[in-house]
Amino acid sequence: MKVTKRQLRQIVKEEVQYAGNLEDVAAASAAIEEILNDLWDLGVQNDGLKALLNNIIDDIDRGFVGEPT
Repeated sequence: MKVTKRQLRQIVKEEVQYAGNLEDVAAASAAIEEILNDLWDLGVQNDGLKALLNNIIDDIDRGFVGEPT
């Protein structure tokens, strides 16, 4: 299968974007973990942390996360 220069450029562009997204996800994951650790240090137990995360998941499912505020 031959790949044109244009197709190759598009593939490279998509891969670079994908790699950037992975870095964003890793950074966000680290920030979330830090927040959860801070809450734990403030006395929030695992059940409370799970409830908080479940509420966020519910908001995502309802479309409230990512909407303009």
